[in-house]
This record gives sequence, C-alpha cells and structure tokens, in this order.
Amino acid sequence: MTRSKVLAKLRERNKGHYRMLAFCIFLSVLLIGAFALMYFGPTVQDFLPEGGDTRKMAVLLMGATAVGCAIFTLYASMLFFRYKSREYGIFLALGEKKRNLNRMLFRELSSLTVSASLAGLAVAVPVSWLIWKLFELFLVSTDEMVYRLGIRGFLVGAGFALVLTLLLGVAGYRFVRCTDIMKILRTRHQPEMVKKIPSWTLPAGIVMIPLGIILALGIPQMSVYLLGKSAPSVTNLFYIPSVAGIYLVLLNIVGGSRQKNRKRFYKNMVSVSLMRFSARSATRNMCVIVLLLFACLFAFSFGLTYFDSGSLGTMENTRGFAMHYPSGENRITKKEIFDMAEKYGVQIQGYAEDSAADLVISYNTTDYTEDGSYVAVDLDDAKTALFLAEETWQKLTGREAEVESGTYRTVITPGYKENIWEHVDGLYRAANPDTGTEKELAFVGTLEDGNLPLMSDPYVYVIDNRDYRELTEGISGTWTEQIVMFDVDDLEGSYPFAKTLYAMYIEGASEETFVMTLYDRWEEERAQEAGEEYAYSGLLDVTPDNTQLFNEWKYVPDFRIVYSQDILQSISVYVMLCLYIFIITLATAAVMTYVRGISVASDNREVFLSLKKLGADASYRKWVLKSQLAKIFTYPGVLGCAAGMIFVLAQNWINDRRYSASEMKNFGILGVVCVLVLLFFYAIYRKVKKKAEEIVL
Repeated sequence: MTRSKVLAKLRERNKGHYRMLAFCIFLSVLLIGAFALMYFGPTVQDFLPEGGDTRKMAVLLMGATAVGCAIFTLYASMLFFRYKSREYGIFLALGEKKRNLNRMLFRELSSLTVSASLAGLAVAVPVSWLIWKLFELFLVSTDEMVYRLGIRGFLVGAGFALVLTLLLGVAGYRFVRCTDIMKILRTRHQPEMVKKIPSWTLPAGIVMIPLGIILALGIPQMSVYLLGKSAPSVTNLFYIPSVAGIYLVLLNIVGGSRQKNRKRFYKNMVSVSLMRFSARSATRNMCVIVLLLFACLFAFSFGLTYFDSGSLGTMENTRGFAMHYPSGENRITKKEIFDMAEKYGVQIQGYAEDSAADLVISYNTTDYTEDGSYVAVDLDDAKTALFLAEETWQKLTGREAEVESGTYRTVITPGYKENIWEHVDGLYRAANPDTGTEKELAFVGTLEDGNLPLMSDPYVYVIDNRDYRELTEGISGTWTEQIVMFDVDDLEGSYPFAKTLYAMYIEGASEETFVMTLYDRWEEERAQEAGEEYAYSGLLDVTPDNTQLFNEWKYVPDFRIVYSQDILQSISVYVMLCLYIFIITLATAAVMTYVRGISVASDNREVFLSLKKLGADASYRKWVLKSQLAKIFTYPGVLGCAAGMIFVLAQNWINDRRYSASEMKNFGILGVVCVLVLLFFYAIYRKVKKKAEEIVL
C-alpha cells in the first residue's frame, strides 16, 4: 500500500478532526470578512465621521474579535495536531523520512486553510447582505441606506485570512519540530498540570476585576478634575489588573482544590483531577471566552446608548417645532405656516413668536491647551450669545422665569450634565454690540428647555425685562433674531408637513445664514480687524433634501419629527455596527466553548473507558462528564456577564456621578440580555453534553 493510500485511509478515519479545523477557519474568516464588508462599505463610511468615537470603537472591537477568532482557531489547530500526531507517529514507525512528512503536512495544512478561507470570504458576501437586510427590518430602510460593497472589506478579510494562514503555519512548524517518535505519540496524552494554586488567588482576583475597571475609567476623570490635565493613554494599562483578576479567578477554579471534607474529596477526585490535567489550556480558553463576552455586552450597551439618542421619546419642556433666524430675513409667516398645516391636516397648538438679542458676553470658562492641560480663562467681550427678556421666555415656553434686575438664568437642556469646560454660572457681563452699553450680571439659577439651548453657544440666557430693554436700546437688526415655536396635535403623523415646512424655510433663506454652528459674527469681525483668518468662516451646502445638518448649521430648523426620523439613518448605522459586533463576539465565544466541550470528551475517552473497567456505572461516568462540561460553560459565562455589567455600571457613574432614568433602563435591558446569553450557553451545553456522551459512553 502506498503512502498516499495510507494517508487517505487515516484521513477518512479522522475526518471529523479535519472538519472541525476547517470549520473554525471558515467561521473565523466569515465573521471577520462579513463585518469588514459591512463596516468598510461606502454606506457606513459615508455616515461615520472621520476620527469619531464610533469608528474607534468599531475598529477596537473588530480587532479584539479578530484576536479572539485567531485564538480559538489556533486552539482548534492544537487539537488537530494532537490527533495528527498519531498519523505522524505511524508513518515514522513505518520508516518514512521526516522531511517527506513535513512537506506532506504543510501541503495538507495549506490546502485546508486556503480552501476554508476562500469559502469563508465567498460566503461573507451573502451573509453580510442578509444581516444588513435583517437590520433594515428593525431600524430604517431608505435610499441612503442601501447595501453597497467596498473593496476595502475584501482586503481586510483577505488580510485576516493571510494572517491566520501564517499563524497556522507557525503552529505546524512547532509541531514538526518534535523529532522523537515517543514524544510525538505521547502528545495527545500529555497532561498540562499546574503548580499548587494558593487559596488567596480567588479573593485577589475578585477584587482586581472591579478595581482595574474603576481605576481605568476613574483616573482620567480624576486627572481632569483634580490636576487639570488630560490623562495619557497609558492609563488604559489599568485594565490589565482586571484581565489578571479574571485569570486568577479562573485558574483558582480550574486548578485549585477546595475540598476539605475527605469523603466529598474522594467523590469528586476524578472530576477535579480531569480539569487540573488540562488546567493551562482550560484557563486560557476560559479567559478568552470571558473577554469575548465582555466585548459582546459592551457593544450591546453602546448600541443601546445610540438607540436612545435617536428615539423620538418624550422630552420634557420641548416643543415639536422651533425656528430662529436673523430678524432681517424674509421668512415664513404665521399665516403660511397655518395654511400649510391645514393642507396636511395638522392642528397647530401653542404657537408663539418673539424676538431675542445677540449680546456680547464676558465670561469665565475652561480652555484646553496644547500640552493637555485644562486652564481657567477669563474671556472679555469674547463673542455673542442669545438673550431673552423674561416676558419673552414666558411667551415662548408658557413658564415663569423669576429673574430680578442685575441677574440672569442660564437655559440648559433637560437632563443637562455639566462638565469641566462648561460653566452655567460663568457669565458676568453683557454688552450691546452696536452702542457698547454694558451691564454686570450675576447668576441666580438655571431654566430647562429642549429647544432654546440649541440656538446659541455657549448658552442662551434670560434676563429681567428692564435690563433687556436697557441693553438692547439702539441695537440694529443685525444682532437680533426671531424665534418661532409651536406644537402639533399628532407629532408622529406630522412628518410630511414638517418636510414641506423645512423646504419652505430653506428656500426663503439667504445664503448668508448658511453658516456653521459655531459661527459668530462678533468673533469674525474681531478676527478681520486683527488681520487673522476666522476658523468658522465659509458657507454650508444647504438644500431641502439635506436634513443631516442638525449639528452643523447655526440656523437649522429644530423639527423633532424630522430630526428623529432622518437622524435615525445615522443612528441605525451605529446600532447596526454594535449589534453585529455583539453577534460575532457571542458566536465566537459559543464556538470556542463548543470546541472545548467536545475536546474534553475526546481527550479523556480512555479515562472514561478505564473508569468503566474499574466498575464505575454509567450514571457516575455521566456525572463526571457533566461536571467537566458544566464548569467550562458556567464559569466563563457568569464571569464574562459580570465583568460586562460592572464595566457599564462603573462607566455610567463615573461619567457624571449619577444614574439617569435612561441609564437605569438600559442597565435593566443589559441584565435581561445577560440572562439570554446564559440561556444560550445552556442550550449549547445541552447539545455538547449529548454529543460528548456519545463519544465517551
């Protein structure tokens, strides 16, 4: 019989191991390739801003997922080589030269890797398209959200496949370095014992997990508030204690011995010893699963945050429609608005219109320097901000302001979170930009509104009626604005009316008002006087069809239904990325756990056979097997979910030292997701248990 025929017979006998390695390679390339095709596609890249947090988060988690996929594929290759060692040993025993076997192994491994990788890349295209269409059903489907392929996605997927091929080649090279036939034959029976695990590792690990998370999240905040400096990126190294804590906890669980009762010790001796014989690989495997589950839950939490930002919801003290524009503009009249509403069957409620003034402000704030420091600065006659008289505030909002002469109230959004560089009480003087009349003002409190704060930077201010008349006497129309606010009877059904009104608003506007959000006429004039270039000069490309200018255009109409519906296109991309990362990290963790569970049964088949010969009945052997599998699924599952929950809980608190209603709701949803993840792991456990019993019993 020729070598080829012997190899074919051996391959046929052990085809399950070939299939497992091929499946792991295929799945890894498929998951990374599908994500790369979607993320690097023109649709997503057009929506995501350059250098934004979403891009950084997506790339970071994709990198973490790629590492996880590579690790579990390498783990599958180690199992493959352990079984391959029997074939290798047989050929060596038959007198085959080692260099011939090396060429044969690398040719076989290359063929398997390339074919599985190409299959993964090919299937990634329809899979990414199907997932995109699935998300469209639940999020939003528009012409701008059409699925488009990008060549960069293929390149990333192919690059990952190439890296995976190189890693498997290195693993194969390490395998063939075994020159001793006895060492090769003992490969699949060689235990991975660890030294005695000290009892302190468990409590130390439990403390280190939350401590590392709190330090990594809290130190940057403490650095800003206590030292006035942004923390360097090296502070991310404080996450290392959390990873080390996870390793210590799992190592103690896997390799430690806590049986003080002698009778119970002997009962569990086989089960405990089997786990300890593979302690190193089991601990590494569980650590990767914990980190994958952590990334899975973090991505889901991030998606919940984005989804909240795009929901219509019920925001307190917010009108459905709000507009502001320079008084000299020829804009839509009240009659035109009501006529348009009647045409679309919309009932307008609480219509209010009045004027406000852009006054020059002097205020204290915090600036960020080039060396990463936060410094307090006093800006004298720095820029303009929108000021409302007390009576105007009441007319527009229907609420009292209670402002006395010489004081002011700062208008903030509902649920406003102040940070180190914003001071609601920073204003101390306001002046008329035309006459120079100025007045010292003192802060007496805040007012909440969902529309007005979006009309001015840094804030909108409300002052006493008499002070307003004194400061605005002789002011020109250049420095005044008209504000229009109203509600409708059915906000969600008013989208056609809102789109038409939006188009009319733009068609009646002059190009001089198509300025950036941070544009300030006073700042521009001062820059021109000094012969300097103004950073926010230039006009935006504003058209009736472009409703994505909410955070870019200074005079953009604040129509909640338009914002909520159209911004959902961008939000849906963010949510889709987060959900996809959630899916692939969960799938990777599930496959790793499945492979580990099957390997426990395969590696210990002779042990269970010996137990049977020694008189152990089927129920005891099932109990031993069940004990092994339960540890593999339970410990990393619970620990990964706990680490994810602790991180989200700490992050929400450290951000503003409180928990909002939305954060608590999302935390509850995340808890439900954790339960579903554990149930998913339980379903896999049941399937693995059934398959494992067929192998060993």
